[in-house]
Amino acid sequence: MADQNIPENELDPGANTQMFKAFVSETQPAAEPKFNGRVLAVVGAAVLLVIVVVLIAVL
Repeated sequence: MADQNIPENELDPGANTQMFKAFVSETQPAAEPKFNGRVLAVVGAAVLLVIVVVLIAVL
């Protein structure tokens, strides 16, 4: 049976170890949030404005 012990200083013949290390060390860019603070503030202000207009119309 062939010797399965590969010294650390030699490359993996199948390159599986290097490929796995590259996959693990890859940094994926963080996904941007769908709504940032400014968008939420504008939407909140619009909703508040609609509520105020409705309340004034009812009174």
